Amino acid sequence: MTDKQKILEYLKYKRISKNKFYVKTGLSVGFLDSGKSLGVDKLREILDIYHDLNPAWFLPGDGPMLKPENEVNEKEEQYVQSINIDNLIKKIEELSVQLGAQINENKHLHEINLRLIAEIDDLKKRKM
Repeated sequence: MTDKQKILEYLKYKRISKNKFYVKTGLSVGFLDSGKSLGVDKLREILDIYHDLNPAWFLPGDGPMLKPENEVNEKEEQYVQSINIDNLIKKIEELSVQLGAQINENKHLHEINLRLIAEIDDLKKRKM
């Protein structure tokens, strides 16, 4: 069984559509049906997203398809702990500054629009 056939078997077992798989992994639509090999980088992405997929089954073909439940939970806990809260706060602050700048620009453009509308109205009145 090829690597891609194993992924398809996993998706079928988990009742995950190919489209959902493509969206979640960022792989191009039709990748699983193409003749190209999977590649290590793509495999890492898949294993990072689908934590219950057992690399021992996937690569050498040994062991069960799914990891034991306790291994899955440990992997997810490690992932959650690896998220750096300081980086998230910094990103929120950056986005807040950008939002403030956009709000100010919108106010300025609104004022310009009002002024132009008034000028148009004035020109219409003069023309009459």
